[in-house]
Amino acid sequence: MKNNGIEVGTRSSNTGLFSQTPPNPPKKGYELSIDWLTLSYPIGGYGESLSIIGLIEKTFSETIDYSPSRAVNRWGQTYRGSSSDSLRGTMLYSNPPKDGNFGELRVYLPGKALATATMNEIRDFCQISSEMFSASCARFDVAIDDYSKVLNLDEVKSAQDKGNFAYVETIGYHESGERGGKDKGRTITFGSRQSESYSRFYDKNVESKGKIDAIRLEGEFKDSKAQQLFEQWTAFAFTDDEQQCAKLLAGAVLGAVRFCDRSSGDKNLDRCEDLPWYKKLCDSVVSGFRLRVRKKERFLDDAVYWVEKAVIPTLSMIRKYMGDDVFLQWVYDCTDEAMPLLSKIKLEKIQQQQQLDQEEQQNRTTTERRTTMREAMFEDGLYWD
Repeated sequence: MKNNGIEVGTRSSNTGLFSQTPPNPPKKGYELSIDWLTLSYPIGGYGESLSIIGLIEKTFSETIDYSPSRAVNRWGQTYRGSSSDSLRGTMLYSNPPKDGNFGELRVYLPGKALATATMNEIRDFCQISSEMFSASCARFDVAIDDYSKVLNLDEVKSAQDKGNFAYVETIGYHESGERGGKDKGRTITFGSRQSESYSRFYDKNVESKGKIDAIRLEGEFKDSKAQQLFEQWTAFAFTDDEQQCAKLLAGAVLGAVRFCDRSSGDKNLDRCEDLPWYKKLCDSVVSGFRLRVRKKERFLDDAVYWVEKAVIPTLSMIRKYMGDDVFLQWVYDCTDEAMPLLSKIKLEKIQQQQQLDQEEQQNRTTTERRTTMREAMFEDGLYWD
């Protein structure tokens, strides 16, 4: 079914849409998430920019270092203002009003920021951006993770090779991996990166190095199609059911490319039957969706891992050369000099990780206390299953 220019799969009606990666991904079913948003806000002055930035920081637990006078050149465009750093990777670029015309604040929200909010919170943010700040959308990425592996990359590649697909002309296939590695990543694409609709299928388990065991289907919508999807999605009332709102997004991804039997040469797509695996995928999505939950970032874990893998071997050599006492004093002196130079963003990361450590310790203490109490009650005959 075509909905205002966007192909929307009619079978993606999600009764059971469970929204933004969970700490323990489900072993079965599907998960829907928004992976990228690019928004453009017309601005009349610096105060309006601050209001928008405040909305972003509140919605996505973000901290942004922005200056209206930090000039940069990005993608062939010169901006008078920009962000230099942010807690979750959000990027801002701006130009002030000129000659009676509005300026622009351009916002790039990556998956790392979007993962901190629920689907409803993201939708409410987009509605406020649209209705109060007249924002438009230049890019809107949606992902479906198939943990049940109903989606088979061999079948997708076979359909591509045989021409059994519709709505796109450009196709692509890419294999990747590490030298000596056993697992090879495969990415199958439909549409071009320059087009308004681009779909890719790949094994997320290989890409995430075992963290997410799913086959991923991503829909990347740009320019007019991104704006159409943005308008349709934000048209839902604030009180509308979260799962019903997600139905539109799931339909847009599944309908961006249709897999059907075109071997007869019939140009009338209405007479072409859906491929069995595609029909099964669309049908199973109806009752198998889960919306991504908030993700708690542990920023410093990655930093510690990187130091252990990349820096420790060199530090070991320096320690061997200096000796333990001189080496330790050198480490303290170097870090003492660097501590006052820590940015506000880095201090926020430390504070957030310390808070997560405290929460996890409290959870462990509570669990241990409950286990001890239960064992004691068993021993005294006060508890039974």
